[in-house]
Amino acid sequence: MAEYNPYKAALIALVELLKEQGLESAGRIEGLNAYQALEEVLSQAEICGIPLEEIGMDGFDIDSLINPNKKAA
Repeated sequence: MAEYNPYKAALIALVELLKEQGLESAGRIEGLNAYQALEEVLSQAEICGIPLEEIGMDGFDIDSLINPNKKAA
């Protein structure tokens, strides 16, 4: 069993909140805030070699936050 990491837990909670709020505001200017924050999460994860499934971003299409006609995973 993996050791509890409070930083990872906080990041996952933040990612889930941003995804939820972004989907609720998809296609509106409010959704852009979540999009920008999640884009930075993806960028930093790539730079640091963090697998997206470890932070709840695997399979999530952030473009669905700016284009409400796209389906999010």
